[in-house]
Amino acid sequence: MRSPTTLLRLFRTSSGHLPRTRISIKVPSPFSTYNPLSLSSRASTLYAYNTRRYNSSSSDAADPNLRPLTDRVPSASTDAANAEQNAARRAEEPAYRIVFTCKPCGERSDHQMSKHGYHKGTVLITCPSCSARHVISDHLGIFMDEKSSLEDILGTKGMRITKGVLNDDLEIWEDGSVYKAGSNKEGVDISSDVSPKETP
Repeated sequence: MRSPTTLLRLFRTSSGHLPRTRISIKVPSPFSTYNPLSLSSRASTLYAYNTRRYNSSSSDAADPNLRPLTDRVPSASTDAANAEQNAARRAEEPAYRIVFTCKPCGERSDHQMSKHGYHKGTVLITCPSCSARHVISDHLGIFMDEKSSLEDILGTKGMRITKGVLNDDLEIWEDGSVYKAGSNKEGVDISSDVSPKETP
């Protein structure tokens, strides 16, 4: 096989032996229509689009040249009404409460999340002690390649999850069984998948 420089040299010498013909069709060259005025005006237009910024941080609010992202003027009464509406909506929507121990710091904490977010979205919980973030479910594929919930995540690590219903106080024993509080294992075991049975 010949090297590229040898092939190029061969092509140059062989092209000199071809008869010259006159081409009647003019092929436009990209450099033949160079107009510095149109290029500079187009470049300044592009520059104007690239330099336009909208910031919404509080430090930029004092600058009158920067426009905010919304036209809404914040007011304390509107914000308080919105906070009340959000609190009422969250109280009515179905939710899960999760209690877990953060592995990096060992702090045990409890958090609430909506059922819709757990089953359809991505739930990320921040530890109140060390600010580590824990992925609880990821159905949007943001953190994991496959859609997964807490059962799937713990199942891949060989761990299991203990579920319970919070109508009353619960006791979770070392063996993983869950009983109503104060029953001393004489109450209802709700950790099994079958319907709970009353023990005598």
